[in-house]
Amino acid sequence: MMEQDIFLYQDLVAFCNTHTDDIETKFRRSLEFNEFHIECYKKMFYANRYSKTPPAVKELKEQIPELKSAYSEYSKYYLSPRNKYRKGLDIQLGQWYEKALTMYLATKGLVVKKKAYPFPDLEVCSQRGEVLAYFELKYIEAPFLSANKLIKNTFPYESTRYDYEASLTLDTGSKMLGQRECMDRLEQQGIPVHFVWWFDSFHIKGIFAMSSHNVYEFYDNVGDLHKRKQREGDMESHQETGKVYPPLLEMITFSEYLSIIENVKK
Repeated sequence: MMEQDIFLYQDLVAFCNTHTDDIETKFRRSLEFNEFHIECYKKMFYANRYSKTPPAVKELKEQIPELKSAYSEYSKYYLSPRNKYRKGLDIQLGQWYEKALTMYLATKGLVVKKKAYPFPDLEVCSQRGEVLAYFELKYIEAPFLSANKLIKNTFPYESTRYDYEASLTLDTGSKMLGQRECMDRLEQQGIPVHFVWWFDSFHIKGIFAMSSHNVYEFYDNVGDLHKRKQREGDMESHQETGKVYPPLLEMITFSEYLSIIENVKK
C-alpha cells in the first residue's frame, strides 16, 4: 500500500509538471517529489500511522540525514512573521491545486464539479453523472513549526504535537460550522464526504483525507486549538483566525481515498 501511494503521488506530480500550461498560464508552479521526500513520507508519516506517541522531530532528524539541513533552511522562512494576508497569492495557489487535482482525477474517470455553500466545495461524479462523493480541498505548504509549543491539547495523542503531523489546517469559522448539517445529511445518505489536504511541505508531500464525521468529532473534542494574531487584510477579506489541526497520522492516504470512491461506483 505504501509503494502504491508513493507511485500515485509521483504520477500526480508528473502529470502536473507536464500539464502546467493547461492548469494555469499566468501562475506557474513546479512540483517536486524526490528521494528525500519519499524517505520523509515513509519514515515521518507511514511508519507512524495511528501512533499515540509521534516521535519528536529530533528523533526523525537522526533517522533521515537530510532532514536536519532542510529544517535549518526552511525554518528561517516559515518562522518569520507574516504581517499581511496575501489574498491574491493564496487564492491563486488554492485555485491552482484545485484545478490540478480536478484534471488529474479526470484521468481516473472521475468528473469533479464545483458546488455552492453549504455543500462541500467539490462534487465527484462518474462519467455517467452519478454522484459518488463530496470533498473540501485545502492546500498546505507552510508547516506549523511552532506546533509543539502552541498546541496545548494533544488529543488524540499521548505526547506533544509536532509540525509534521499538525499542519493540516482548518479555519473554524462560519463556513466550517455552517456546513456540518449538510455534510452529516450527505453521509447519512451513504455518500462519502471528506476534507482533503494537499500537503506540499518541504518534508512530507502527499494527498491526505479525513471523513467529515471524523473531522467534526475531532473538533468536538478539542475546539479551537490556536487563534492566530490578526493581520492586515483580514477584515477586508473576511479571514478566520480560529484554527484546528486534524491529526495527519489518523488520516487516510490518496489511494485509500480513491478506493472509497471506487467502491461507491460498484
